[in-house]
Amino acid sequence: MKLLIAPLLSLAFIACEQKQEQPAPSVAEKNKEMVKRAYSEVVARQNYSLIDSFFATNIFDHSAFEGQQQGLAGFKKAVSEFLGTFSHIEITIEAIIAEGDLISTREIWKVTRVSDKKELTGQTMHWFLVKDGKITDEWSKGWEWVGV
Repeated sequence: MKLLIAPLLSLAFIACEQKQEQPAPSVAEKNKEMVKRAYSEVVARQNYSLIDSFFATNIFDHSAFEGQQQGLAGFKKAVSEFLGTFSHIEITIEAIIAEGDLISTREIWKVTRVSDKKELTGQTMHWFLVKDGKITDEWSKGWEWVGV
């Protein structure tokens, strides 16, 4: 009987160790995943209705276009007008770094302009500040390749 109990206890102990839950992702990791989803769902798929899901109502675009209104309405308008100039958008995130509530990305964009069907490729960088699960601030650099 003792010979059977020891192996059974060992198996039970091993099973308990294997069932331990993985630690919850950090806030920084959650923010990185949100930014990745924003790129894939809002930008690449040009699904502007999802902007509200990722961006705060008081979004401040530090790299705003001339005349662009701040806040969600101005941001939505600028994003939809800018991305609407492309019939195809493909984004590859080359690097993403999160430190607390700040996320930085470096991306390669491949786009096709609607006006002349010209294919363009370029690299941009973005920085996002996230508060309470939504992006409150956005900065970007590197749009020269597209003529902005």
